[in-house]
Amino acid sequence: MAVVALTSARGAPGVTTTALAMAMLWPRPVVLVEADVAGSSSILAGYLRGTVPPDRGLVSLAVAHRRGVLDEKFYDQTIALIENRVRLVPGLVNAQQAASMDKLWSPLSIVLANLERTGTDVIVDAGRLGMRHGPMPLLRSADAVLLVTRTTLPAVSSARARVNVLREDLVELGQGDDTLAMLLIGEGQPYRAREIHSALGVPVLASMAWDQAASDSLSVGAPYGRRFAAAPLFRSTRVVIGAVHELIDRHRTRLAPAAESLMEEHTYG
Repeated sequence: MAVVALTSARGAPGVTTTALAMAMLWPRPVVLVEADVAGSSSILAGYLRGTVPPDRGLVSLAVAHRRGVLDEKFYDQTIALIENRVRLVPGLVNAQQAASMDKLWSPLSIVLANLERTGTDVIVDAGRLGMRHGPMPLLRSADAVLLVTRTTLPAVSSARARVNVLREDLVELGQGDDTLAMLLIGEGQPYRAREIHSALGVPVLASMAWDQAASDSLSVGAPYGRRFAAAPLFRSTRVVIGAVHELIDRHRTRLAPAAESLMEEHTYG
């Protein structure tokens, strides 16, 4: 495993909640990166209910990059969500800071990819597609890119308007469109996976359960109760994680012959 990026075609389909749920259940150590340039860390203000000061995160990483110490200072700008197994890079405090990210995204993508060597994976909350100063280099370098959408007609229509541009970008500048898949929030409300696949021409990876109570516990820190771990949201998250592993395995299997061919050319050419 390595880097998984989640994004959306329109506002508030559940990207941050899904990314946080995946990080909490991820089978290996993982870093969750809030790369939504819309501003305000949703996790600091929501899940952590403002108990952690916004004094670490992307802006400090941009400063570290300008000073040439991005690698060395990366972990200094993370906070522990679940001991050291799940760590968070908090996002921007406000949208005005987004312009300072333009020179950070590409070098940060290299740092994130290299974390796999240390046994650590990465989940990126990339926010909405098409945002100015957005983190496209993080999507291009990801091993899996999940386009998150509700299953309503407006949501599917927005996804269709964006998905071809994203797919072309991944083919021309990224690792290929076999990293791309749809992740549905609340399948059957009203459209189902088969219908959405037919409309968008992109494979549907899986579906997250529509679970308002558990979502509120992650997005605004609302109390849930003792059966939190058994919530439908988390049951479906486990299915999503398994499907992500399969997607990345298929992608890397495709890349393996090309890598071997390049190695042979370098050795014998």
